[in-house]
This record gives sequence, structure tokens and C-alpha cells, in this order.
Amino acid sequence: MTKKPVKYVNKKLKFMGIDLGILGRKNKTPVYIYSKKRIGEKLEILKEAFTKTLGIHYSVKANSNRQVLKFLKAQKIGVDVVSGGEVTRALECGFKGRDIIFSGVGKSEEEITATLKIGIYLFNVESPQELDRIARVARRLKKCACVSFRLNPNVDAKTHPYITTGFRENKFGMDKKFIPELLKILKRNPKNLKLIGLDFHIGSQLTEINPYEAAFKKSVPVYQELQRQGFALSHFDIGGGIGISYERQKTIDLKKFGKMVESYLKPLGCKILCEPGRFLVGDAGVLLAQVEYVKKTPYKTFVILNTGMHHLIRPALYNSYHEILPVNQKGGKTINLDVVGPICESSDWLAKNRKLVIPSQGDLWAICDVGAYGYVMASDYNLHKKPIEILI
Repeated sequence: MTKKPVKYVNKKLKFMGIDLGILGRKNKTPVYIYSKKRIGEKLEILKEAFTKTLGIHYSVKANSNRQVLKFLKAQKIGVDVVSGGEVTRALECGFKGRDIIFSGVGKSEEEITATLKIGIYLFNVESPQELDRIARVARRLKKCACVSFRLNPNVDAKTHPYITTGFRENKFGMDKKFIPELLKILKRNPKNLKLIGLDFHIGSQLTEINPYEAAFKKSVPVYQELQRQGFALSHFDIGGGIGISYERQKTIDLKKFGKMVESYLKPLGCKILCEPGRFLVGDAGVLLAQVEYVKKTPYKTFVILNTGMHHLIRPALYNSYHEILPVNQKGGKTINLDVVGPICESSDWLAKNRKLVIPSQGDLWAICDVGAYGYVMASDYNLHKKPIEILI
């Protein structure tokens, strides 16, 4: 477990060494703040977990901020996208077609056409119909599309049911029963399709190694069988999903993880690709907000902020935990508070029964670990403006 990037110094909350109070006075709240230094640290931690060069493709869906993407481009890694819009954003931020892996279950003909034209590196294929569509578009454009089959190994990722993606009841990937149909499509289109790898992505916010190991045990034999059939596979994509510590919980030991992955894939003689998102940017972001009101009822005390579910939907959607800290540490008795937002929904909450010191109107609070699936899932519900974003 890496050290948290927020801590108090002389009762002032620092984020990667920078005073959040100063940032709050310089920028109108609510504001998302991302740390370039923290993202760089996490990238190095991931690289160091493997003995050989890792093919890293950042998962744009986690955080598509332009400055974040430009910083990651400067680190010479690629991107994993799930829509045409994310392809466009990646190109705008300096990535080339050869840097892009296109995942996702619903690729449209328009998206496939546009990405083939820019020379995309790879499509992670989710179904036989999708493979057939890619072949049809490639024939029309007189191109050859490189593809990888996304396997669904049917393993329990032991994470929230909304973000598990490698179980048989999930819409993602294909089990090995799809292989004969996929191979027929490949054989019909030898000039327009090239199978170069396999991949899986079993879920998000994984905190244990065991689900990954179970997935390798089921997937490696499929890779080997395709090799025996004459396919010159070059890579195995292990997806993303490595979790972070939201509530001071234990997370995956990256060195043990890297050793385990390499033990399964070294015999295949392949390159290892991965698609980290949350791991790189999750704890590299805080959402700074202001206390609008403190409302005491006979039953509860509510702290009402100028941000809520419209800016950070994870608590309402997943019942997820985010640490909430006053920017200026105060003494006093802690009581159970509900931290809520201004939206006209009872689901508009950020924390329930959280032990905190009662704030004063106008105080600044920091909501931690919001660099992934924060702003990208924000809306203008109730016609509130979205927060600004800054990269420090």
C-alpha cells in the first residue's frame, strides 16, 4: 500500500505537498484538482512491478482530462478507449493511431471506420458480430485490422457487482465456446483480419490477486491452443482493474502481482499489455468544496456542500466511500454527520454517518480519491455548472 497523497501539516491539509487552502482561495469551488507528480509516481510503481517492459495503455474512461492525457502522452505510453469520442480526445492530446487500443462492447460502424482510417493499433473484440463488422469495414477500406479476442473467464472478481466484468452474467467478453465461430470469420477474411492476441478484463477496483490467477488458469490454455492452430499471437492483455485504497483497506501487492503475471505468461513468449485507469489517477485527485449550510434536525445533522452527486456520483451509485477532510483542521468533538449536496434528490449524498467535527459556514472540505470516475461521470443535473479541473 502506497502512502496517501493527502496529509495535515500544521493543521493545514496538503495534497502532494501543496496547500489546498491556497488552491481554494485561488479557484472558485467546487474544483477538481489533479496531481501530475502523483500520477507519475503510480506509473513508476506499476512499471517496477515487472521485470520486462510492460505495454501500458491508460484507460481513458477513468479520467479524460486533456492536461492529464497530455502528461501521460509525454510519459510515452498508449491509451485504451471505449468510444469514438475518446479516440478523438486522445488524438487531440497528441496520441497517434498506433498508440490506441479500442475496447468496448458496442463499437459502431462509424467508429470502426474512423479508427481504421487513422491506423489504430488494435481492436479488443467482444463478440462474433463485432468481428464480422470489423471485417466488413476493413474490406471496404482495403485495410487489415489487427484484433484481439476478449475472453470472459467466468471468475468472481470480488468487487462491486456493477463493476465486475469477467463473470458469465456480464455483457463483456466471450468464453471459449465462441472460438470456433470467431475462427470461421477469420478464415473468411484473411486479408482484412489479423489475430494478434488475447485479453481479459475481469473487473474494476480489485484488491486481491486470486481472481487474476483464476482468470489466467482459464485463459492461458486458449492462447496456447490458438498458437497450435498456427496463429502468430504477439501479446496477452491483462486489462486493468487494480484497486486503490479508498478506506485505508489492503490493496494488491504489485511486486507479487507482477511476479504472478509473468509466471503464467513467460512460457507463451508474448508481450504483456495492460490497461490501468483508476490505479494511475484515482488517488491523484481531490474535489475541493465549500460548506454552504449546517442543518441540524432532531434526528440528524446535515452538512450541505456546493457539490454532490451531480459532480461525484460514486457514493450514490455504488455506495462507495471517499474520505472527506476539512482543509483547515479544527479541534472539537466529532459527531455523526451526513455530508450532502444541493441536488433535489434524497440520493444526493457523499457520506452518511461520518464522524467529523461540525464545520462553519464557508469552510473548505476536500473529498479524496476522486481522480478516477469523478468528473468523467459528472452532469449538469438541476442545471448546476460542472466543476472546473486543474492539474498541479
